[in-house]
Amino acid sequence: MTRTTPASTEYVLPRQLREGPAAEVLAAPAPPIPLLDGSFRLRTVDPDSADTELIAEWMRMPRLIAGWEQDWPTEKWYGHLKAQTDGSYSRPILCIFRDKPIGYLEIYRAAQDSIATRYAAEPFDLGIHAAIADEAMARRGFGPLLLPRIVSGLFDLESECWRIMFDPDHRNNEARRLCEHAGCAFLGEHRMSNRTMALYVLPRTPADVPGSPAR
Repeated sequence: MTRTTPASTEYVLPRQLREGPAAEVLAAPAPPIPLLDGSFRLRTVDPDSADTELIAEWMRMPRLIAGWEQDWPTEKWYGHLKAQTDGSYSRPILCIFRDKPIGYLEIYRAAQDSIATRYAAEPFDLGIHAAIADEAMARRGFGPLLLPRIVSGLFDLESECWRIMFDPDHRNNEARRLCEHAGCAFLGEHRMSNRTMALYVLPRTPADVPGSPAR
């Protein structure tokens, strides 16, 4: 599938802070993509392929609508994905299990994101949004299995990243339990322009929690 829609140049990522962040924040490179061993791997989404239709189809699933609220037309998803691959703020990623796509991730620079207005962000902070689309995999608990491996890979690749952020909707109990299972620190509920988020941080060390004495 090849698209020539102008959405690739006109689409604006709604959460990206384009004005206000310091120069060192905006200079951070695109987020790295962890290498996973075994049967799992991650790869960057190719918007000009069947990836776009697959992700748009996933996001129309009722349980993903509840968590993401992005049951958009395929053309809008194309713009959203292409804006990410064209820039350095975020990377759209497919999670593959034994050559089968099972989920979608966005790894983003948290200090360039709207959540940076709610905590003491540092330039190389990363954030993760994740959805396991394959229902059988979700029921088998692949989220708690995968998350620590992804986080470990990010810390290994990004030596200047001190923490990884998560911001589920405050009503998303499944995502909140996953954050707590992974050992995240809770930074409170915060009202944003379109939702109330529950903000969590997974620090490299306990001293890297925002607001700790060492920071």
